[in-house]
Amino acid sequence: MREVTLFSFSFLHGRSSGTPSPHSQKQEPSAGTISRRKALLAGLGGGVISLAPHTVLARSARKHAVAHTDAALRVLTFSGKICETQKKILFAGYTRQTHHRIITSGWDGSLTALQQQEKTNPKHWAAVMMENSSLALGGSAGLLAPLPEDAAEPNYSTSIDYAIAWDSSRFDTPPNWGDFWDVARHPGRRSLRRDPRTTLEIALLADGVPSEMVYRTLNTQDGLMRAFRKLDQLRPYIVWWSTPEEAGQILKSGGALMGLAPTGEMLNTTVGDTKRFGICWQQRLQIRYGWGVPHSSASTAAALSFVSWLDQAQQQQAFSNAWPSLPSMRDMAVDNNLRHLAAPLVVDDIFWINHLNIIAEHFEQWALRK
Repeated sequence: MREVTLFSFSFLHGRSSGTPSPHSQKQEPSAGTISRRKALLAGLGGGVISLAPHTVLARSARKHAVAHTDAALRVLTFSGKICETQKKILFAGYTRQTHHRIITSGWDGSLTALQQQEKTNPKHWAAVMMENSSLALGGSAGLLAPLPEDAAEPNYSTSIDYAIAWDSSRFDTPPNWGDFWDVARHPGRRSLRRDPRTTLEIALLADGVPSEMVYRTLNTQDGLMRAFRKLDQLRPYIVWWSTPEEAGQILKSGGALMGLAPTGEMLNTTVGDTKRFGICWQQRLQIRYGWGVPHSSASTAAALSFVSWLDQAQQQQAFSNAWPSLPSMRDMAVDNNLRHLAAPLVVDDIFWINHLNIIAEHFEQWALRK
């Protein structure tokens, strides 16, 4: 299939406000990852702060080891089970070690929200949790601080799987993405993320595109239009969500028959809800998230130290161990198909870094149409 640049598409003439054009960013052939350091340094040039994270952490710990328990770091993260797990597994330990309290606030992780926060609350936030592609674009827009010169370079801090979740009382067999679109056999609302990321990939999967061909297809004019035509079929039945917590709430409240939701949001819940909902493990997607420091907090040693600590491998592993993202041993014993799960479709950060600004504009126009 011939690949063409997205920027030649007839509808792609405008640009989203607040973020630069990605014309100068070259599409790399390998899919999937971008280092967090590259993400945060993208477009910021020089002025890198030469501050070793372990040195800052040790210095900070000594400074606050006595009685400064009122010192607080404010964090923007995702409400719901993600934040609950972070508080228990990550933030409580950091407070014990450094005496910095962590105060969390929920948000949708968007560049628009970050831009507004930097405008109205500069120097207020120590760290923000964002999707990897958003981290890169936030760096290009000057909204995020560069990492210290000698910081570690993990590709991401957290991976979260998303899959079809459904009311198990309404289905005899687990639905796939094709069933998700079959409103004749399965009438009812469907919940999807109000963002082209994951949503366009799912549309192509539902249209029969193999997972390994999704981004090659999406990187052509015909493929992109194919995804939107598929979404047109489902438009009257879609309930949109903007945060992982909202995705779970829509399903738990009966707002949709089935929908895309974080697997951990559906599993890390009450026993009644866990039994009530099924998850299609075979066709899940994976989103990679990382931590950034808002540009207004770039000179704050405590903020830089905190994000460097969050990026360490032991913290990443601790969160992964606590976040339920695979079937239980009991479920695998009952269903042999769950013992040999295929890898998830990883949302391609490089693709979206290059194309999110313009595709998002067209996606929003499409979503607003009646």
